[in-house]
Amino acid sequence: MTKSEAEWSSNFEGWYSRSTPHDSTFTPTREELAFAVLHNAPTDAEGFTLALFQPNIAVDAMGRVRVVEKDDFAGLTSLAQKTLSLPQTDSFWNTWRIAWERTEQVIRRLLVAKESEGELQQTSVQGFSKKRTALQTPVGNFDNLPETLWELFGLVEEALEGYEKNKGNEEMVELVKATLGDV
Repeated sequence: MTKSEAEWSSNFEGWYSRSTPHDSTFTPTREELAFAVLHNAPTDAEGFTLALFQPNIAVDAMGRVRVVEKDDFAGLTSLAQKTLSLPQTDSFWNTWRIAWERTEQVIRRLLVAKESEGELQQTSVQGFSKKRTALQTPVGNFDNLPETLWELFGLVEEALEGYEKNKGNEEMVELVKATLGDV
């Protein structure tokens, strides 16, 4: 099996199922934002996938607020921070494109809070798959999606379990998106 056909795995797999519902009110703030993931698809041009807030809160695509276990939260945020050191792709939204025959693939946009600067750095993946990592065009010395991105985006998918568009707490989703500003 080649690297581009490898099986995805992570020590943090199952993080979402280990999280628990948040039992009180939650107000998302930019200061507490660790990272967020948005998605752009033909049927959902400005979609929201997930956001993590300090110290251990997740808001998923349906606006469900969850308490994430400490080790899982540390693992997810560590992976997100590691993406800050990846090379820039020099493409729109700093997009890493997985090689597919069709070009109409979902783009997932990772927005990571830079710890000291308060700004968000964007890294996107078009056509993410847990079974495919080969890039359409190499980026720097990378012919395949970097492990950090592959692992993180695989973990992000867990938050989409049971997702139904326009269902759930849309008000919470809009509050989270407002913390991101104009991205």
